[in-house]
Amino acid sequence: MLKLRDYLPLLTVRTAARILKDYTGMVADIACGNGALFKEIRNGGNKNIFGIDISWNQIIGARAKGASVVMGNILEMPFKNRIFDTAVCLNTIYNFASLPEFEPAFKEMIRVVKDNGRILIDIRNKKNPIIRLKFWRHNRKKLFPTIPYYTEDIEIAMKAVGCRLLQKSAVGIDNPYLAWGYIMVFEKEKDDCTDLKADYTDDGKLADGFNLCNRFSKSV
Repeated sequence: MLKLRDYLPLLTVRTAARILKDYTGMVADIACGNGALFKEIRNGGNKNIFGIDISWNQIIGARAKGASVVMGNILEMPFKNRIFDTAVCLNTIYNFASLPEFEPAFKEMIRVVKDNGRILIDIRNKKNPIIRLKFWRHNRKKLFPTIPYYTEDIEIAMKAVGCRLLQKSAVGIDNPYLAWGYIMVFEKEKDDCTDLKADYTDDGKLADGFNLCNRFSKSV
Protein backbone atom coordinates (compact mmCIF):
# COMPACT_ATOMS: atom_id res chain seq x y z
CA MET A 1 0.00 0.00 0.00
CA LEU A 2 1.36 3.40 -1.02
CA LYS A 3 2.11 5.94 1.69
CA LEU A 4 0.61 9.42 1.32
CA ARG A 5 4.00 10.87 0.38
CA ASP A 6 4.17 8.45 -2.56
CA TYR A 7 0.46 8.38 -3.40
CA LEU A 8 0.02 12.15 -3.79
CA PRO A 9 2.73 12.68 -6.43
CA LEU A 10 1.35 9.79 -8.47
CA LEU A 11 -2.25 11.02 -8.17
CA THR A 12 -1.08 14.50 -9.18
CA VAL A 13 0.62 13.17 -12.30
CA ARG A 14 -2.43 11.13 -13.27
CA THR A 15 -4.74 14.11 -12.76
CA ALA A 16 -2.49 16.26 -14.97
CA ALA A 17 -2.35 13.49 -17.59
CA ARG A 18 -6.15 13.52 -17.88
CA ILE A 19 -6.04 17.27 -18.54
CA LEU A 20 -3.25 16.88 -21.10
CA LYS A 21 -4.73 13.94 -23.01
CA ASP A 22 -6.18 16.10 -25.78
CA TYR A 23 -3.31 18.61 -25.90
CA THR A 24 -1.11 18.65 -28.99
CA GLY A 25 2.26 20.05 -29.95
CA MET A 26 5.46 20.42 -27.94
CA VAL A 27 5.20 19.80 -24.19
CA ALA A 28 7.96 20.66 -21.70
CA ASP A 29 7.97 18.57 -18.53
CA ILE A 30 9.77 20.87 -16.09
CA ALA A 31 11.54 19.07 -13.22
CA CYS A 32 10.41 15.85 -14.89
CA GLY A 33 11.94 13.48 -12.33
CA ASN A 34 11.98 9.87 -13.48
CA GLY A 35 9.51 10.46 -16.31
CA ALA A 36 6.25 9.61 -14.55
CA LEU A 37 4.26 12.10 -16.66
CA PHE A 38 5.83 10.84 -19.87
CA LYS A 39 4.76 7.31 -18.96
CA GLU A 40 1.15 8.46 -18.45
CA ILE A 41 0.68 10.58 -21.59
CA ARG A 42 3.12 9.27 -24.22
CA ASN A 43 0.36 7.42 -26.08
CA GLY A 44 -2.31 10.13 -25.81
CA GLY A 45 -2.76 12.61 -28.64
CA ASN A 46 -0.30 14.21 -31.06
CA LYS A 47 2.35 15.38 -28.59
CA ASN A 48 6.12 15.59 -28.40
CA ILE A 49 7.25 15.56 -24.77
CA PHE A 50 10.63 16.82 -23.59
CA GLY A 51 11.88 16.92 -20.02
CA ILE A 52 14.41 18.80 -17.95
CA ASP A 53 15.76 17.80 -14.55
CA ILE A 54 18.80 18.62 -12.46
CA SER A 55 19.35 15.07 -11.17
CA TRP A 56 21.30 12.62 -13.29
CA ASN A 57 19.73 9.65 -11.50
CA GLN A 58 16.25 10.94 -12.32
CA ILE A 59 17.25 11.53 -15.93
CA ILE A 60 18.42 7.93 -16.23
CA GLY A 61 15.02 6.78 -14.98
CA ALA A 62 13.17 9.05 -17.41
CA ARG A 63 15.23 7.93 -20.38
CA ALA A 64 14.58 4.31 -19.46
CA LYS A 65 10.89 5.10 -20.12
CA GLY A 66 11.79 6.52 -23.54
CA ALA A 67 11.68 10.20 -22.59
CA SER A 68 13.89 12.86 -24.20
CA VAL A 69 15.49 14.77 -21.32
CA VAL A 70 18.20 17.38 -20.84
CA MET A 71 19.99 18.20 -17.62
CA GLY A 72 19.41 21.71 -16.35
CA ASN A 73 18.20 24.04 -13.63
CA ILE A 74 14.52 25.01 -13.89
CA LEU A 75 15.42 28.52 -12.67
CA GLU A 76 17.53 29.05 -15.80
CA MET A 77 16.51 26.56 -18.45
CA PRO A 78 18.55 25.89 -21.61
CA PHE A 79 15.51 25.95 -23.93
CA LYS A 80 14.96 28.56 -26.61
CA ASN A 81 12.35 31.29 -26.33
CA ARG A 82 8.74 30.43 -27.26
CA ILE A 83 9.56 26.88 -28.36
CA PHE A 84 6.85 24.91 -26.50
CA ASP A 85 3.07 24.86 -26.76
CA THR A 86 2.72 23.73 -23.14
CA ALA A 87 4.92 23.70 -20.05
CA VAL A 88 4.13 21.44 -17.09
CA CYS A 89 5.69 21.55 -13.62
CA LEU A 90 4.41 18.97 -11.13
CA ASN A 91 5.31 17.96 -7.57
CA THR A 92 7.91 20.71 -7.36
CA ILE A 93 6.64 24.08 -6.18
CA TYR A 94 5.86 22.88 -2.66
CA ASN A 95 9.56 22.17 -2.06
CA PHE A 96 10.45 25.83 -2.50
CA ALA A 97 10.44 27.91 0.67
CA SER A 98 8.31 30.70 -0.82
CA LEU A 99 6.68 31.91 -4.03
CA PRO A 100 9.32 34.63 -4.53
CA GLU A 101 11.94 31.87 -4.49
CA PHE A 102 10.03 30.04 -7.23
CA GLU A 103 9.35 33.17 -9.30
CA PRO A 104 12.34 32.65 -11.64
CA ALA A 105 10.85 29.29 -12.60
CA PHE A 106 7.50 30.95 -13.35
CA LYS A 107 9.29 33.40 -15.63
CA GLU A 108 11.29 30.67 -17.32
CA MET A 109 8.14 28.68 -18.09
CA ILE A 110 6.59 31.79 -19.57
CA ARG A 111 9.72 32.46 -21.64
CA VAL A 112 9.86 29.00 -23.24
CA VAL A 113 6.11 28.81 -24.00
CA LYS A 114 4.62 30.31 -27.15
CA ASP A 115 2.21 33.24 -26.97
CA ASN A 116 -1.19 31.93 -25.82
CA GLY A 117 0.50 28.71 -24.74
CA ARG A 118 -0.48 26.76 -21.62
CA ILE A 119 1.33 26.41 -18.29
CA LEU A 120 0.26 23.69 -15.83
CA ILE A 121 1.32 23.96 -12.19
CA ASP A 122 0.22 21.94 -9.18
CA ILE A 123 0.03 22.88 -5.51
CA ARG A 124 -0.72 21.12 -2.27
CA ASN A 125 -3.93 22.50 -0.80
CA LYS A 126 -3.41 24.75 2.23
CA LYS A 127 -7.11 24.51 3.10
CA ASN A 128 -6.81 20.76 3.69
CA PRO A 129 -6.11 20.26 7.43
CA ILE A 130 -4.33 16.93 6.85
CA ILE A 131 -1.93 18.57 4.39
CA ARG A 132 -1.27 21.45 6.80
CA LEU A 133 -0.54 19.04 9.66
CA LYS A 134 1.63 16.76 7.53
CA PHE A 135 3.72 19.66 6.22
CA TRP A 136 4.00 21.29 9.65
CA ARG A 137 5.36 18.06 11.11
CA HIS A 138 7.81 17.67 8.24
CA ASN A 139 9.05 21.25 8.46
CA ARG A 140 9.84 20.80 12.15
CA LYS A 141 12.58 18.36 11.07
CA LYS A 142 14.24 21.19 9.09
CA LEU A 143 15.32 18.87 6.28
CA PHE A 144 13.85 20.72 3.29
CA PRO A 145 10.72 22.86 2.95
CA THR A 146 7.25 21.53 2.18
CA ILE A 147 4.88 24.44 1.65
CA PRO A 148 1.14 24.27 0.86
CA TYR A 149 -0.57 27.13 -0.93
CA TYR A 150 -3.98 28.61 -1.59
CA THR A 151 -4.97 28.61 -5.25
CA GLU A 152 -5.51 32.35 -4.95
CA ASP A 153 -1.81 32.82 -4.11
CA ILE A 154 -0.75 31.12 -7.34
CA GLU A 155 -3.32 32.96 -9.44
CA ILE A 156 -2.06 36.32 -8.15
CA ALA A 157 1.58 35.35 -8.74
CA MET A 158 0.91 34.17 -12.29
CA LYS A 159 -1.23 37.18 -13.14
CA ALA A 160 1.68 39.40 -12.10
CA VAL A 161 3.88 37.78 -14.76
CA GLY A 162 1.30 37.92 -17.53
CA CYS A 163 -0.83 34.76 -17.28
CA ARG A 164 -4.53 34.19 -16.72
CA LEU A 165 -6.16 31.21 -15.04
CA LEU A 166 -8.09 28.94 -17.43
CA GLN A 167 -8.80 25.86 -15.33
CA LYS A 168 -8.47 24.52 -11.80
CA SER A 169 -8.83 20.78 -11.21
CA ALA A 170 -8.83 19.11 -7.80
CA VAL A 171 -6.37 16.34 -7.02
CA GLY A 172 -8.56 13.84 -5.20
CA ILE A 173 -11.97 14.88 -3.86
CA ASP A 174 -13.36 18.04 -5.46
CA ASN A 175 -13.97 19.92 -2.23
CA PRO A 176 -12.00 23.01 -1.09
CA TYR A 177 -11.16 21.42 2.28
CA LEU A 178 -10.73 17.80 1.17
CA ALA A 179 -8.79 18.12 -2.10
CA TRP A 180 -5.15 17.11 -1.64
CA GLY A 181 -4.12 19.74 -4.14
CA TYR A 182 -4.96 21.39 -7.44
CA ILE A 183 -3.72 21.38 -11.01
CA MET A 184 -3.92 24.96 -12.27
CA VAL A 185 -3.86 25.72 -16.01
CA PHE A 186 -2.77 29.17 -17.13
CA GLU A 187 -2.62 30.86 -20.51
CA LYS A 188 0.36 33.03 -21.37
CA GLU A 189 -0.98 36.42 -22.41
CA LYS A 190 2.18 38.46 -22.87
CA ASP A 191 5.95 38.44 -22.62
CA ASP A 192 8.20 40.66 -20.62
CA CYS A 193 10.78 41.00 -23.38
CA THR A 194 13.50 41.98 -20.93
CA ASP A 195 13.46 38.39 -19.64
CA LEU A 196 13.94 36.75 -23.05
CA LYS A 197 17.29 35.15 -23.81
CA ALA A 198 19.17 35.32 -27.07
CA ASP A 199 18.51 32.23 -29.17
CA TYR A 200 21.35 30.19 -30.59
CA THR A 201 21.37 27.42 -33.16
CA ASP A 202 24.45 25.38 -32.39
CA ASP A 203 24.89 22.04 -30.67
CA GLY A 204 22.24 21.85 -27.93
CA LYS A 205 20.13 18.94 -29.13
CA LEU A 206 17.90 16.34 -27.56
CA ALA A 207 18.17 12.64 -28.25
CA ASP A 208 15.85 12.67 -31.29
CA GLY A 209 17.54 15.59 -33.02
CA PHE A 210 15.14 18.43 -32.15
CA ASN A 211 17.24 21.56 -31.74
CA LEU A 212 15.38 23.10 -28.80
CA CYS A 213 18.25 24.30 -26.70
CA ASN A 214 20.62 27.21 -26.48
CA ARG A 215 24.35 26.68 -26.61
CA PHE A 216 24.63 26.55 -22.83
CA SER A 217 22.43 23.45 -22.53
CA LYS A 218 23.79 20.29 -20.96
CA SER A 219 22.72 17.52 -23.33
CA VAL A 220 24.09 14.64 -21.31
